[in-house]
Amino acid sequence: MAMPRKWGVNLERIAMICKRIPLMIVFILGLICLSAVCYSSQDKMLTFQKQAIVDTQGFGIEAFKVLVPEGWDFKGAVLWDFNKIPPESSIAFTITSPDGGSVVEQFPHRYFFWSQDPSMQNVSAQAGLEIHPSLEAIEFIKEIFLPRVRKNTSNLRILESTNLPELAKQAKNILQYRMRVFHQISPSQFNLEIRVDAGRVKVKYSEGNKIIIEDLTAVITSIITYIPCIYGGIVPASTWIPVVKSFRAPANELDEKVRIFKIITDSETENPAWSLANIKLTATITRDQLRQQKTIFNRMQQIRQTQLEVDDMIMDSYKKRNPAYDRIFDNYR
Repeated sequence: MAMPRKWGVNLERIAMICKRIPLMIVFILGLICLSAVCYSSQDKMLTFQKQAIVDTQGFGIEAFKVLVPEGWDFKGAVLWDFNKIPPESSIAFTITSPDGGSVVEQFPHRYFFWSQDPSMQNVSAQAGLEIHPSLEAIEFIKEIFLPRVRKNTSNLRILESTNLPELAKQAKNILQYRMRVFHQISPSQFNLEIRVDAGRVKVKYSEGNKIIIEDLTAVITSIITYIPCIYGGIVPASTWIPVVKSFRAPANELDEKVRIFKIITDSETENPAWSLANIKLTATITRDQLRQQKTIFNRMQQIRQTQLEVDDMIMDSYKKRNPAYDRIFDNYR
């Protein structure tokens, strides 16, 4: 759902005001950005309009907004998976130039799980998580993301890769705040550890008859839960979510498009009210599930105790029955 507004402002002022907001586990905390900005490139005025994504399937409020160059095509939505409990949400969008050659994209979230415990792997696979050992951001882009998402390209070559520790630090700080909100509603039953890694990979490949350069950034959030094993000891279980975004353009156009890509990236803002509603929903459902499980467990214990009492009564009856049968045969002695 688009809500365009536009006016011109100084580009340097925008650069000071807008800050890049890192992507994380399911959500992004946003800063307020300006509705639109214009700048002159090669004597041509380029206007940016604000585009908003409204969460029509969920909370019914604006979830995300971003600046889009006038004339570029914007497609975006909040994606919900209501088959999961709690339901999972992610924001995905593409911003495409009029000729279709240049694209800024935020990809839907992917959810992974890893544990050495086969039973945990089976349960998580049935819940819809992909089973794979945890990877760092650069490894994920190279080993999983590119082979799957860019499988139809040819001559793919890695140009450079860079760790982004500052981005990872920001993402971890935001996630720690979110976890505090979560645990106020649903206190953790186990010890937890948060790990975040961020990295960037720049690639070059052929697509059709064009040479494309793509710059990808991934932020991977891992929440490691240390679960007591029924056979003794502690089993670590890691749920990890990579969030990937990229910008790409024909190799001969990339330099002139970089400034546009930066304005788009710097303007990305998630609505904090939507983020808070999301984390509260997840925490509330998790808390209620735990309460329900506890109620079921208590009921099972009551049934077990009743069974023990019935078993004792039956055994006592068998013991009394044996002397009665013995008396039947007294006359044959």
